[in-house]
Amino acid sequence: MINMEKYFLGTYTHRVSKGIYSFDFDPSNGQASNLKLVHEAVNPFYLALGSEHILYCINNNNDVTKPGGIMAIDVDNPSVVKASTYDSAISGTYIAYNDVKRLIYLANYDINELSLYHVGHNRIELQDRTHNNGVVGPKTEQQDGPHPHFINQTPDGRLPVCDLGLDRIFTYDITGKNQFELVATLVLPAGFGPRHLRFNKEKNIAYAVGELSSEVASLSYDQVTGEFKIIDINATIPASWTKHNGAAAIRISGDNRFLYISNRGYNSIAVFSIGDHLKLIQNVAAGGDFPWDINFSQTEDFVLVANQRSDNLSVFSRNAKTGTLKLVNNHFWLPEPLAIVAAEKPLK
Repeated sequence: MINMEKYFLGTYTHRVSKGIYSFDFDPSNGQASNLKLVHEAVNPFYLALGSEHILYCINNNNDVTKPGGIMAIDVDNPSVVKASTYDSAISGTYIAYNDVKRLIYLANYDINELSLYHVGHNRIELQDRTHNNGVVGPKTEQQDGPHPHFINQTPDGRLPVCDLGLDRIFTYDITGKNQFELVATLVLPAGFGPRHLRFNKEKNIAYAVGELSSEVASLSYDQVTGEFKIIDINATIPASWTKHNGAAAIRISGDNRFLYISNRGYNSIAVFSIGDHLKLIQNVAAGGDFPWDINFSQTEDFVLVANQRSDNLSVFSRNAKTGTLKLVNNHFWLPEPLAIVAAEKPLK
């Protein structure tokens, strides 16, 4: 019997999408099927899977008569809202969840705001809000001010925040009163534009993708101080590419041997081997336009790519020994896809 995998999809709702979708994936042949609209929402960019089969998502509705907010929906019955908070001030770009502390972390790119919420019984309650400060980068169109694009946990429980507008990664502690406390700041090269960050837990090293520079920075992390330091920086696209590109998603294989980054514009997936330094081993065509997010299948035998502008899913088989990818198919339609989140925690 085939064990179908289920994934949720965060989207833009500018053209054809209506909100949050789900689809099934067959790991025996790499085929996706059964696309469903499971919950209507406005621009639910990113999603976060919590314990007890709860999916946390943002509804960026800016209509004052129907304000946006954070929703906790039932993975098995997504039409059911288990808890929510609605506030005309709430909108967001990236959302993460701490199962142990039952905390939601929210980064808002547009209004330079970091928010912290506690999840109680059928309630989501605001704990604290803060803002980033610093000197903006040189790329005026996207660095006109602070733009926090990512917030999530370090392995030891701190919160790194990638601010694309300021070329900085801020490290926050959460106090006993559930408040933000800034403990460290890393200044990246001007115009780097940090977007997302992932940890290699075996090496206590993080990798930050630079959206604006089309680069990835390898960073050491000090658990005592919360400080990041640059080890090296590698390009994600060829130097000969002169048209627009924005590096986007970043993922690390469960064995911590390979790193994957999507390029929007050059439209590729860059594959790096992880050793003492990163080494680019492949840059494969994404199979669609503007690959916004990438994720692994449960066994990591496949890599799923959400192509936002061409409204399609690309499926790649993955060689676990070499890390390289091979396109299997790219014909499954997805509406304005941004983020792919599994309905179950990874097997590895």
